Amino acid sequence: MVRVLLLLAGTSEARNFAERFQSTDLQLVASLSGVTRDPIDYPCKTRIGGFGGAVAMAAWLRAEGAVGVIDVTHPFATQISANAVEAARLAELPHLAVQRAAWEPGEKWQKFKCLAGAVAALPEGSRAFVATGRSGVEALASRTDVTFILRSIEPITGLPPHVIPVQGRPPFSLEEECAFMRAQAVTHLITKNAGGIRPAKLEAAECLDISLFSIAMPPPLPSAMARTVDEALAWASRL
Repeated sequence: MVRVLLLLAGTSEARNFAERFQSTDLQLVASLSGVTRDPIDYPCKTRIGGFGGAVAMAAWLRAEGAVGVIDVTHPFATQISANAVEAARLAELPHLAVQRAAWEPGEKWQKFKCLAGAVAALPEGSRAFVATGRSGVEALASRTDVTFILRSIEPITGLPPHVIPVQGRPPFSLEEECAFMRAQAVTHLITKNAGGIRPAKLEAAECLDISLFSIAMPPPLPSAMARTVDEALAWASRL
């Protein structure tokens, strides 16, 4: 049976890992959640959709002859990450999580534990650019005194009138982000502190003197951890 390394993917780091992964002994299988309908292709075997929980993931690992699990998902994909830790424990396999370093806050940053807290703190009449995707849309519903510009890769329907949906797939340049924020008359940027390479939206907000509300990165789960793709590749080479 071919030995498999499961890569929980969906980030630029995961694609970088897949592109650089080289092994004559292991088959890399990338797993995507399926939330994005037209994901960018990975240079390896790819499965789409959830496993159905930790027990089902563990069963998949056993059936596929897996030798390890590497979690390179988004820092806020907490459910799949928790399932991966438990599935690896049940299947008695090594597990590694790649954890980005959080962004260092700027002078006009305000930090919040959750999206609801950031939304509640917005002044009346604000025009807030919400760069958190489709998750947590319900938190925007009650603030009818605020206009929200909600950007996501996939279309979001059924939104109240004070929430304006905008589609866009990153990355965006600094010029694009500045032009977007000016055109939308943005007064506040709400974003998750996803860490890693700082996206242009942060610099654009600072250039335009826009207040930034940052949602704190969730704490890491108990697991072996790497900070970089290089460290993750070195870990995989030892399997």
